[in-house]
Formats: sequence, C-alpha cells, structure tokens
Amino acid sequence: MPRPVIVGSIDIAAPPAAVYRLISDLASWSRFAAETRISPEDLPLRLEPGATFRAWNHAGAFRWRTTTTVLYAEPSRTLAFAVRAFGMPVSTWRYDIVPTLRGSRVTESTRDSRGGLLRLFSVLFTGVGDRDARNRHNIDLTLVRLRAAAEGTA
Repeated sequence: MPRPVIVGSIDIAAPPAAVYRLISDLASWSRFAAETRISPEDLPLRLEPGATFRAWNHAGAFRWRTTTTVLYAEPSRTLAFAVRAFGMPVSTWRYDIVPTLRGSRVTESTRDSRGGLLRLFSVLFTGVGDRDARNRHNIDLTLVRLRAAAEGTA
C-alpha cells in the first residue's frame, strides 16, 4: 500500500522566479532544509532531470548519506527529487510554486518510498521512529525559513 503524501504550503510575498532561485540553490539548502546538507563537491553540474547529487542527512546525533536524482526542474514552477539510501528508494520530494496576487504560494510535499524492511531498519540509522510526523515538522520549518529568506526577513 502506498504511503501517504505529506504536504505543506505557504504564501510568500516574492515572485515565483525569486522563490525558485532560493529552492534551486542547493549549495545554500541548509538555510532551509531541516535535515539535509549538501557539500559543494557533491553538487550537480546542472540542475536538470537526471542529475544526481549526494547529501548528508542528520537527526540529532544520527548522520546518514543519500543519493538524490532530480526528477523535475522547471524554473519558477517545480523542483522534484527522488532520494535513495543504500541503493534503495527512500522518498520523493517536490516543490511546486504558483503565482498569487501578492507573490507565490509554495507547496512542499514528500512521499515515503521505503519498503517495510528499510522502514524498520532506518530507525536504527536515523533515530527517527515516526518519519511521517518528522517530515510534517520539517516541511513546516523549511517553508517558514524559505519565506523569511524570500521576503528578506531571515
């Protein structure tokens, strides 16, 4: 049975192009993402579908490595990734940006792609027992940080 999609949205007083520039600046992702850090040497040459990059993820004292493949990179509209660990699917993440009268509405979503065995063992590697709740919290935090940066209040 497919896992639920975890979704959060926020209105940002900045145009879609400016918001997309922030989201797609992987070198600065740690400003927004609660668990993910990407080293400069791990950045893809171009942010386009099929490009891959490595990231370090963390939760408290736990650290683990992931490999991410870009699924969509549509400037001012969509950025989406598929994440793998130990060669197995972990999750997909997506950022959709739509213009509004005051700027943009950003929707961040994720779906857990892990099979049952990886879900069981990942608690040992990540220290996170309730991944859905953790992702809900992380999405909220990421979106608030993104809004602060886009609106110049960070």
